[in-house]
Amino acid sequence: MPHRFPRLKPPLLAGLLLVSLLAFGVIVVSRLSIEWAWYTQFSFQQVLLRRWMLQVLGFLLVMGVGVPLQLQQLHRCWRLRSEATAKPLPRQPLLRMGPLALVCTLLALLLLLSTGLVFLFVQARGLISDPFDGDVVSGLSALAGLSPVGVGLLAALLGLLLLVWPLQVLRLVLVAALAGSATALARGWSLWLPALLAVPFGEADPLTHFDLSFSVLRLPALQLLLSVLIAQLVVGLAGCLWVSFTEGSSLSDLRFVGLSRDQQGVLKPQIAVLAALASLGNALSPFALMVQGSGVAAGAGFVDLHVRLPIRLLLALLLMLAALGLALPVRRTWLRRVVVIPLLATALLLPVAEFLVAPQAQRFWVQPRELAVETPYIERSILATRRAFGLEEVLNTTLEPLQRITAADLVAAPGTLANIRLWDSGPLLAANRQLQQLRLYYSFPSAAVDRYDLSAAGEDQSSQQVMISARELDSTALPEGSRTWLNRHLVFTHGYGFTVSPVNVFGPDGLPLFFVKDLGRSGRVQGISQLGITDAEAQAAFPVGRPRLYFASAPAPYAIAPTKVQEFDFPDGELNVYSHYDGERGIPLTNAWQRFTAAVYLHEPRVLLAGSFTPRSLLLLRRQVNERVKALAPFLRFEREPYMVTVNVKNASEFDEKHHQYWMLDGYTTSRSYPYSDANAEGIRYFRNPVKAVVDAQDGRLWFYVSDPSDPVLLTWQRAFPELFHPLTDMPSALLAHIRVPNSQFKIQSERLLRYHVTDVRTFYNGDDVWEVPLEIYGSETVAVQPYHATVQLPGERRPEFVLLLPFSPVRRSNLVGWLAARNDPPHYGELFLVRFPQQRLLLGPEQVTALIEQDPQISFQFGLWNRAGARLVHGNLLVLPVGDGLLYVEPFYLESGNKSLPTLVRVVVTDGRRFVMDRDLDLALEKLTQGTAKGSGPAESLPAFPLPLPIPGLDTL
Repeated sequence: MPHRFPRLKPPLLAGLLLVSLLAFGVIVVSRLSIEWAWYTQFSFQQVLLRRWMLQVLGFLLVMGVGVPLQLQQLHRCWRLRSEATAKPLPRQPLLRMGPLALVCTLLALLLLLSTGLVFLFVQARGLISDPFDGDVVSGLSALAGLSPVGVGLLAALLGLLLLVWPLQVLRLVLVAALAGSATALARGWSLWLPALLAVPFGEADPLTHFDLSFSVLRLPALQLLLSVLIAQLVVGLAGCLWVSFTEGSSLSDLRFVGLSRDQQGVLKPQIAVLAALASLGNALSPFALMVQGSGVAAGAGFVDLHVRLPIRLLLALLLMLAALGLALPVRRTWLRRVVVIPLLATALLLPVAEFLVAPQAQRFWVQPRELAVETPYIERSILATRRAFGLEEVLNTTLEPLQRITAADLVAAPGTLANIRLWDSGPLLAANRQLQQLRLYYSFPSAAVDRYDLSAAGEDQSSQQVMISARELDSTALPEGSRTWLNRHLVFTHGYGFTVSPVNVFGPDGLPLFFVKDLGRSGRVQGISQLGITDAEAQAAFPVGRPRLYFASAPAPYAIAPTKVQEFDFPDGELNVYSHYDGERGIPLTNAWQRFTAAVYLHEPRVLLAGSFTPRSLLLLRRQVNERVKALAPFLRFEREPYMVTVNVKNASEFDEKHHQYWMLDGYTTSRSYPYSDANAEGIRYFRNPVKAVVDAQDGRLWFYVSDPSDPVLLTWQRAFPELFHPLTDMPSALLAHIRVPNSQFKIQSERLLRYHVTDVRTFYNGDDVWEVPLEIYGSETVAVQPYHATVQLPGERRPEFVLLLPFSPVRRSNLVGWLAARNDPPHYGELFLVRFPQQRLLLGPEQVTALIEQDPQISFQFGLWNRAGARLVHGNLLVLPVGDGLLYVEPFYLESGNKSLPTLVRVVVTDGRRFVMDRDLDLALEKLTQGTAKGSGPAESLPAFPLPLPIPGLDTL
């Protein structure tokens, strides 16, 4: 009696499915409930509701249409298999297989079916972890990183299950793969929404003459749709082929004799649809080549347009003919001519065209006269790249710096000299951690350069540059025995206070001075006599209030507040001061359902115990600023490091006048499909900074302000979510005074400008004028110069302004060729100012200046004494500043002892490229520089001495 495999009992299968669906449903519903409550605190329910509607509509559309069609095809194949087993049908001599071919085919089908299951897993995992993440829209990219061993093991398991329960398992696989596809399309709402609501750019691409909005906003959605549909059809076709190839005695005899005419009739429609989709994919080749062409410059070149494009369009035509031939009822002879021949032609033309014809055309036709042939395409790339990265309106000027800086130049630039930055963020943060951290569980993750208006700033200077750093709470730094759930989430809920230091002065001990320091009752806001700023002026410029930082820049766990448990506020001597959260933003935990959904969401059953909660208890989620804004606007990219400001916001109805600390960060719109634009290292081909985000550090309220209303990508999102954005004119003036060009934007634009400052095609092709970012020694390592903020008077301007600067050098050389400034002050906010130096003039770059400093006999002697005394000499950022018509180089130097990281500022070196002066005081160094002091450090007796934190032999030789 032949062995029969056990049948899967329907009640058992139904029970397993019911339990799985119930568990999955509880997780999803809990997450949806928490998401809804999180959006409700900002009154942005409509924003979330629109997302949900689009996602649910996409999911139901795919499942409602796809599941019946796929299962119908599967059941037809299964019915024909059963009929063939009971009563053999006449076979056609099509696709006959021997043992090896059959085994290989079945293995391939298993791999395809396994990939469909993995695709579902990827999508389901993404849905559970973050159902509205707009960053991962399809999960297709995750399939590329799958382990071959893992897929192989899954295929082996699937093969065994198919032998035992073939029809049931195939149904499950097809439905699962469809669910994965539907989830992928639903999660791709951040592609579908702009595709449906695209705002025209008003400019056409140079090849198809479609508006750029098609390539930037609609093409990604079409590519996602085609990819998912093709993947799903392949899985469905694999299921039907598995049924056909394993019928009757095929497995036992290891021989497949062929497909019957009826089986061919079932498979042909699926292959026809697959061919039609492949045809549409090839029809989009003009747009794909404009993005990923292989020309000399970015985008489609001569070979792409004259060889690859015609062949791909021909492939599209042949595939469509094949699809029609399979779909239409024609006689057998016509079937061979219309279907088989075009399919064979398409299979042969693609590798021939891509791997043989195109490279040979490039080698023998294009390369001998490459410049002449590629000129129009290089022009397209230059124009598109400059437009896509906002480089079209860069203000260019040429400056020939003076040989030396005179006293008259210094007198004419008081605003620049009064704000020369001597403190870098690294040494200042190290000093803060030693002097102002006060407790182990506090931290200073970052320090931001900003400017504040002070009445003592002077007539020629409108602001004082400072570094502001928030004192944030790091619950992971609590002692191990204190890292309880209660402490981490109910007691230690917020940081407290901040420090503000001027960038241009230091104390007699070489340590930073503070406008704002300490915390609690001992906290002080004080003036600085060296700058002529009184206590009253500092207190007016830097309001403190109650600086409780519930929302900050560093990652923070969720908090529940207020509760019956008191929250740690700040230490006061030997005692601790406690408080309660008094904000209104958060997720209520007043009833059992809210606590249950929160417990499921957080994977924390202790939330269900309401013993410590009160009717006002709120769940504070996403307390990291970046995570917070990203959750509300996942279709935007955001600056990695927000910066804090402390201001008095008045006469603004949406702001609490008692709150003074706010986080500001910039939002970007990007695209990877802008035609002919040269991509950066991240693959970005279009970049704009149209959004300024503001987050209240105390209660987490947030606002998005539109700083660039001309960006079509942002205008598209404004169509979708108009209530989410406010015009920049609505931003309170106190906050508006602190907006600035973000570092990320400036770095991206600077990196593109290294080559695309050239607009002449011949020069661009030859690479005669390519720049790079110069190197410098920072700390003790050689690194690329980072953009730095400075207050300078730009050439042709009358007043100093707050700018972001970066010098440039010719590629593989160290001298200066120019510098770029991003302007931060109105009415020139956002403008790029490029200064070029004559190429026949050799101007020292940062690396050369540092080398000359260390070669100076007296300076190197002093450095050697310090190093031998057990201290570590730390190089600061070397600043290249325009002063009058000359260049002033300024580099601070710090000392650190061998056993502690408390840097003290000990020397400042200044030079105009010809003479080098080192002093303990910047003003004295500048005075000696303009008095024509000989190259060197000058006499020791002219320098005021100050005590250092450790005795160092030889210190007084300068």
